[in-house]
Amino acid sequence: MKPAELNAYIAKTPFFRFLKLQVLTNSSDEIETTMPFEERFVGNPVLKNFHGGIIASYLEASALLLILNLPVKGLPKPINLTVDYLRPAGPKPLNAQAHISRSGRRMASIEALVWQENSNKPVAKGLFHFLLV
Repeated sequence: MKPAELNAYIAKTPFFRFLKLQVLTNSSDEIETTMPFEERFVGNPVLKNFHGGIIASYLEASALLLILNLPVKGLPKPINLTVDYLRPAGPKPLNAQAHISRSGRRMASIEALVWQENSNKPVAKGLFHFLLV
């Protein structure tokens, strides 16, 4: 799918609209997305940092959008996910890059990384496994 097609899909999906994520680039095995900072995403009101659940949801949403590039009949189902939080994410937009690390007939593994201003200083990384049905 082209980024415009994925952004149209995002516009139809309530949770993706809640996150306000956008697809920047997309290929058959990699995707880049961005998500703005909003007060409703704050987990610590004193420090104004993103809530960890929002970061994990953003990573999973980016991984799922990448899976939509594969020839699957229905929506893929998450089997397992692991998120490692590496540093706090302050009040700036988040960027993510996800790539397919392994894809078979029944399962796909996606690795994703999220950062703010510098991709060499990631905020979190994730490993996601999806059942392809």
